[in-house]
Amino acid sequence: MDQSKNSWELNSEWWQNSFTNGANAEYSQQLLPLVVELMSGFQKVLEIGTGEGQIIRALKEVSINSVGIDQSANQIRHGKKSDPSSVLVRSLAEQLPFRNSFFDAAIACLVVEHVELFEESFREVSRVVKSGGRFVVAMNHPLLQSPGSSWVEDWTTDPPEKYWRIGSYLREERSEEYFGDGVSIPFTHRPLSRYLNALSESGFVTTRLIEPEPFGIYEEELKWKNEIAFIPRLLIIVCEKSSGTD
Repeated sequence: MDQSKNSWELNSEWWQNSFTNGANAEYSQQLLPLVVELMSGFQKVLEIGTGEGQIIRALKEVSINSVGIDQSANQIRHGKKSDPSSVLVRSLAEQLPFRNSFFDAAIACLVVEHVELFEESFREVSRVVKSGGRFVVAMNHPLLQSPGSSWVEDWTTDPPEKYWRIGSYLREERSEEYFGDGVSIPFTHRPLSRYLNALSESGFVTTRLIEPEPFGIYEEELKWKNEIAFIPRLLIIVCEKSSGTD
């Protein structure tokens, strides 16, 4: 089994405990409401990598019909237990079991970094979304969260400074994202151009880029002379499927 697929299966309980039901404030208070807002006006929505279905449950609360797909049987099982009415399907992103132009819009939230065949997945999303439909891709910011990026504390200045070092942005690199307690998930860093070009080649036109301000800056962090309020962790790409590409 692919290492990434196996990791998500093994660590599904960690995800459920760490990111659902308000456990992660950034996810529940910043990212989730923004994704729901971007889906406003669309009636039939597909979520790629739904996990246990937190986003489609949020869409359901605002009367948006949605379907979630995920490769993890554990996540699908937990999601159906949380809400038996949720439509959750076990599927790979690059092999979607839906007919052409079935959906009005699609979402991939914190997923594409973990999808090896992301270009094939974008083509599949284009196939199942109607012309004029929206595709929202939310990810860790490829530039500012590239491998090797980190805060650097400089105690030689007065007052001490804390600044953000950008890592090897142009190097495509597969590595492990470690979350503590023995939990690690394989992910692939790619330059932003890889995603934007793949979207374009799949028939999507990028209409908007969103870089949310950092969430939850704590008072002790503001004691530093630093740029913490200006280093976004997330990037959201909003696309529209070109007409005539059905």
